[in-house]
Amino acid sequence: MRKWDPECPDCRGSGWSLVSRGGTEAVVPCPSCGAEDRLGQLLRRASIPNRYRSKDFRSYHPDPKFSSQLEALSGSIRFAETFPQVHRGLLFSGPCGVGKTHLAVAVLKNLVLEKQVSARFVDETELLRRLQYSYGPDSPETEREVLWPLYSAGLLVWDDLGAGRPTEWVAETIRTILNYRYTRQKQIVLTTNLPLKSAGGGYSENLGREQNLAERIGAPLYSRIMEMCQVVEMDGRDFRRQVYKASLDAQQV
Repeated sequence: MRKWDPECPDCRGSGWSLVSRGGTEAVVPCPSCGAEDRLGQLLRRASIPNRYRSKDFRSYHPDPKFSSQLEALSGSIRFAETFPQVHRGLLFSGPCGVGKTHLAVAVLKNLVLEKQVSARFVDETELLRRLQYSYGPDSPETEREVLWPLYSAGLLVWDDLGAGRPTEWVAETIRTILNYRYTRQKQIVLTTNLPLKSAGGGYSENLGREQNLAERIGAPLYSRIMEMCQVVEMDGRDFRRQVYKASLDAQQV
């Protein structure tokens, strides 16, 4: 049975489009959904940032010194292979530069290319900025146009959970999106740089006491996420710093 794209702007998932021929209107099979580059369309609509478009499972190289990275890679592959027969999504948690976003994008791309899943990538800070701008009179998009792709996607990848300012509006926005997906059993993959729990006070040298995820987004929303997602905790050295240091060393040589 042919699968139509629920996010197609021409047919909106019905598989049929209205066209004008010789002054009369006719209903025809949707040309967009039937195009040969359907996979390309799905990837474009996934809104993967340029920096991560080349990321996949093969390009992720876990540090053998940190078993959590090996386990995260195998768990991500298993999730993609089992989808959609999965009961919970994934929450990648860990410090910066260990590959959380890389693996989240790898899951998304695998499901698009192997199973033609309609998926969407969103960065929390960018999402909140777009939503705030959508309320202005000069905005080219409405709030619904910003949010609907996040509601309807077969898989939603939410990057950097907890990065936004911890206001009630931010918490309510996240709750609304997650509750919509929760009640309709739509899977989500999350990443966060925040610790899930405080460890020995959790103090940061530069920022004072570091908030954990539950404190940042609120206990009710944190509880819902724990129900929706399997936690994948990762550890390791910051890969970005290693690349930067290697570049400096090479310049000095």
